[in-house]
Amino acid sequence: MPQTWKKSGFKLLGSTLEALDQAEDRKLFSQICRELNLKIPQSAMAGSVEEALLHENEVGFPMICRPSYVLGGRRMEVIENSRELQSYFMRHMDFISDNNPCLMDQFLSGALEVDVDLIRGKNWIVVGGIVEHIEAAGVHSGDSMGVVPPQRLKPENQEKIEKLSCALADRMKILGHLNLQLAIKNDEIFVLEANPRSSRSVPFLAKATQIPLIDLGIKAQMGLELSAQEKSAYNWRDLKKICVKGVVFPFKKFADSDSILGPEMKSTGETMGRSDTYSDALVKAFVSSYLNLPASGEVFLSLRDKDKEPMLPLLTNLKKLGYKFSATRGTAEYLNRVNIDCLQLNKVHEGRPHCVDRIRSGQISFVINTTSGRQSLEASFDIRRACTDYSIPCLTESDAAEAFVMALEKSKAGRIEVSALR
Repeated sequence: MPQTWKKSGFKLLGSTLEALDQAEDRKLFSQICRELNLKIPQSAMAGSVEEALLHENEVGFPMICRPSYVLGGRRMEVIENSRELQSYFMRHMDFISDNNPCLMDQFLSGALEVDVDLIRGKNWIVVGGIVEHIEAAGVHSGDSMGVVPPQRLKPENQEKIEKLSCALADRMKILGHLNLQLAIKNDEIFVLEANPRSSRSVPFLAKATQIPLIDLGIKAQMGLELSAQEKSAYNWRDLKKICVKGVVFPFKKFADSDSILGPEMKSTGETMGRSDTYSDALVKAFVSSYLNLPASGEVFLSLRDKDKEPMLPLLTNLKKLGYKFSATRGTAEYLNRVNIDCLQLNKVHEGRPHCVDRIRSGQISFVINTTSGRQSLEASFDIRRACTDYSIPCLTESDAAEAFVMALEKSKAGRIEVSALR
């Protein structure tokens, strides 16, 4: 469509069509990152399933498949094995070709993800902020809770991120907004993607930092200059409060929707919790996103094997707070072995009464259900759907569960005060 406008004599304000292509064409973008010595995940391009199978060992599993020119993570999926890779290409073959190939990207499991929003004018750049995702890599940035200023990201890595973001904006000759998504693993910074436009994190950052990102974006697109005084006035690091982005989902309105989070965006709204402390801001973000914070009761657990030991300190903390536990067989046996009393429940296919019956009967206060792989996701769908139907919090990511427990602990401790923006 922009090409048509250009041929008709219209002038495109801001970033050029070439800049847009450099960001959206996965092959071109990878080349630019390598030119700037920026780390990117191990990757390959494929225009067909046959080509994809040739590259699967080079990229390795798990991988994330990203078609060119997508919004909202549409048709992006985490692929666990060769069978799922073939299925992916067969299901999406109408959107993948030699001209619009799919990027097969190494999936950085457990990495810390961040969003960066900046504005670049002809001779100036203003960084709007770095939003640290609360969930680990693999959840679309629009569906992930986020916090500014970052709580786990090292200061030296924050500086590196700002520098590489500005270098990328200069190299691509961006005029206006640029959103970058990065992943940090073992202190290495990987560039995942660049979006030469205003992003969904801009309203959150503009409200949190009080930097007028939209006004600045228009100035940049119009080619207007920014005075040295203005540039020095806009420093997101001067933020005095901690702001947490909450996320609103529409699952209750759609009978067959699944609350499991992944690379394809599902959320329909955002909230913001703002306070002097991270835990206070978390409470506000959860409550404003219509998520109950139960003061007591039973927690139902269904955890994948790799999450059981890492989540033990979290579950021990819940035990100290007075919560009781129930779980499917594997999780229950593990907890009982480590001296955490846990009631064992049947899975749905194991016969009644089962875990979903207990959720629907109102005996469960909230659920922690971590799973991966298409087969496991389908098997645990009824658990998550029951939580949606009965407005029971269901945490599907271990990092989100950790934040939720921190908020629970804070909500039991006392009153939450209002934090006025001005």
